[in-house]
Amino acid sequence: MLSKRKFIKLSTLTAFSGIIPHNVFAKKINIFTNLIKKSGFEDNTSFMTVDLRSNKLIGRYNEKLKLPIASVTKMVTACYYLANSLKPERFKTEFFTDGAIKGDVLHGDLYLKGYGDPTLKTDDLSLFVDAVKKLGIKKVRGTLFYDNSYLPDIKYINKNQLPQYAYNPGMGAINLNENRILFKWRRLDKAKYNMSLTAPGMQNNAKVTNITMDLENNKGPVYRYKLDENKFEERWSVNRRILSKKGSRWLPVRESSYYATEALRQLLIGRGVEIVNMKRKKVPKKVRLLCTHYSENNKIILKNALKYSKNMVTESFGLAASKTLASDLYDLDQSAILMTRWFREIIGKQNSLFLNHSGLSAGSFSTSEDFRRFLMLEKVQKSLLPVLKLIPIYTSEGKVNSIGNITVKGKSGTMHYIRGLAGYVCKEDIPVMAFSIFSADLDKRKKYSSNNFERPKGSASWLSRAVIQERQIIRKIIDQI
Repeated sequence: MLSKRKFIKLSTLTAFSGIIPHNVFAKKINIFTNLIKKSGFEDNTSFMTVDLRSNKLIGRYNEKLKLPIASVTKMVTACYYLANSLKPERFKTEFFTDGAIKGDVLHGDLYLKGYGDPTLKTDDLSLFVDAVKKLGIKKVRGTLFYDNSYLPDIKYINKNQLPQYAYNPGMGAINLNENRILFKWRRLDKAKYNMSLTAPGMQNNAKVTNITMDLENNKGPVYRYKLDENKFEERWSVNRRILSKKGSRWLPVRESSYYATEALRQLLIGRGVEIVNMKRKKVPKKVRLLCTHYSENNKIILKNALKYSKNMVTESFGLAASKTLASDLYDLDQSAILMTRWFREIIGKQNSLFLNHSGLSAGSFSTSEDFRRFLMLEKVQKSLLPVLKLIPIYTSEGKVNSIGNITVKGKSGTMHYIRGLAGYVCKEDIPVMAFSIFSADLDKRKKYSSNNFERPKGSASWLSRAVIQERQIIRKIIDQI
């Protein structure tokens, strides 16, 4: 029998149970949910973390929300490449000749053939120049041909970016200096400047004749750009009012194969080899291989690409992987679709879409739930952990790389009003937690992005808040170990 006191207490609770919030009786309010709401990102963040030792979910928030993930996409590309059993271990670029050498004249042609090496540099071209000089050639009667048939010729990663962004170049089978050209200027007087566009190296410096710059852009955007694909001409115009007394800036190159081959032609001329003609042509069967340039091991290149978030390099890895799946690969869209299909297949979900391999697109998207599935796969961990970089941990005493034996490895991504971070919390270098944090405000991105400004209004402060939220979430995840 109930006592009078217990009866009154039970009756009171029953009477008011309809108006007392249910969370009063909940065990514990989600610490991550509170953190995200306090940050003001409750409508703009997708988050999930899982304990890899028990496969138990530790935290989640809007895990099915589809958001662009920026350069976090590079993690997918890295695994897409590394999981491919047909991938090349190193990239190569070949140099051929045909015809006969009479005296110091080559009565024939030279051929440069590429296979997508994203790391070829101006100084590397010396290998090909030296091969010609060793034959005693001082004049080429024929033509310097370039064969870029192995991969599709791509002009942009994302056409919607401002033209002057060096991280959005063209690419293909033959690349040089990550397909960037160095624009340098020095003011001579109030109205005149000394300007140059070169493909520089540590030892060699090649001028490129098909890319030009003028100062006639007095109105509108800071930079104007026009590409004549028939003539392979790239014409830049800059507003002189933004130029300081002297300075330099890397600009993107769209005609990557032409750019690399023209740089080689100029280096040959500089070394005393007369060669006038340059065209595109597939290497014929009856030629003689002069030399081959090989890149570093691709795992080393890939780790560097993820560490420094190199778009063009990562795109080249994605294209190389897709080439083994589709011998008739024709553009970046097709390659991105192949990677999307691969990703969906290994995680068993259809929620993610990738428009390229670097993440340079607000149209690509994923969810934290999809990434949780991706990061939990043993084969993904085996592929990614050796190439991921350390993510700093922020404490009350400042930034550290580890807390005791706890480290964080992952990949971040940033675009205007878009931020992502995903990876692993490791204990003694063994992954014990996997996490994904994606944030984006696409309404503000659409409202404030402009073709005239490189930094949209409010984007810097928004990013700062998103990064602070990430750091706090990472600390909370570490606290659960």
